[in-house]
This record gives sequence, structure tokens and C-alpha cells, in this order.
Amino acid sequence: MAHEATELSETASNLATKGMLVDPGNHFKGRYEVERKYRVDDLEAMRTNLCALGAVGFTIGNSETDVFFDFPDGRLASNDQTQVLRHMRPSGRVLWISKGPGPDECTAMDLTDNAQATAMLLSLGFIETNRIDKKRDIYFIDTFHATLDSVDGLGTFVELAVMTDDQDALPSLRRGVDQMALKLNLLDTMEETRSYRQMLFEPHP
Repeated sequence: MAHEATELSETASNLATKGMLVDPGNHFKGRYEVERKYRVDDLEAMRTNLCALGAVGFTIGNSETDVFFDFPDGRLASNDQTQVLRHMRPSGRVLWISKGPGPDECTAMDLTDNAQATAMLLSLGFIETNRIDKKRDIYFIDTFHATLDSVDGLGTFVELAVMTDDQDALPSLRRGVDQMALKLNLLDTMEETRSYRQMLFEPHP
């Protein structure tokens, strides 16, 4: 029992070091991601809705900086791909995120040092193209994760997402995300199909 208690204490300490309140399990594992984004006026009302449905907080009170990289000729953007370094504070956690081509492809991995990761990408010939700052709270609800975002220069949003390695599961997961959105009173008229980067840095068509 003492050994089990020590292991639980060490696990909790490791999670806290990374700014996590609970073990993420399989929430962020998978090659594909189904995601919906909604513009909202009141994040606290959305937080209340999530908690009423039994959502569990994963990270609360984080500030995130997303730095986007591409080659000077823009070959990633032209192929509908993005490379992002995400630096989270106060935990200091760093994620390297690769998205595309296509809306559902997404791979991410944890890195240990933001400055070293940046230096590595620059040494490979990447250049910084954009930077986005936001405050983000993440909740788990069933198999989905919900983020409450306040994005500098844009406003407040809720994102619902789920990840998988099974491409054949994407249609049912899309339906599941849509059903969860309805439970949270997130309507089609509130949906925003553009990414934060597109909204900030690309002209509206």
C-alpha cells in the first residue's frame, strides 16, 4: 500500500510539473483530429455548462504562445501544412505540432526546451511566419476535449475536439462532436471554420 501511495504521489507530482490536473490518457493520441470552433461571448457560462455535464479540468489558467514555422519559399503553406511550436506557461511545457495536409491530419509531440526547439527548427532552414498568444483552459468530457480560449486580437472561443488513429472512425467522431456541441448550446451559427492564424493573418475572402 505504501508503495502504491508513493507511485500515486509521484504521478501527481509529475503531472503538476507539466501543469496538468489529471492524466490525459488517450485524449491527445492519434494521427487525426476532428475539431469544431465556436465564437462565444461568455466563457464563464460555457465553463458552467461543461461542469454541469461532468467535464473534468485538465489545464486551467495557461497562457500559450504558438509560433508558426515554414520554409522561406512557403512550401508548407502551399501544401496546406503547418508546423507550430507551442510554449505553455507557467508549466514551461512545449509541444511541436504538425497539421495537414487536409483538415484532419494532426501529430504532436512533447519537447523539453522551447529555446532549443526553436534553434533546431531555425538550423533546419525554417523561418518564423506568425505568432499567436492566447489564454486557454482545457476540459475533458467523455472522449472529447473542450478548450476555452481567449485569443489576443480575436476574442473568445470554444473548441471541441477528439483524436484518433482510425481514419474510418472520422465520420462518427464528427457526428459525436456535433452532438456534444448541441449539449453545450453551441449552434451552427456560432461556428468559425477558419483557424486563429487565418483569422489574424489572412484576409477574409
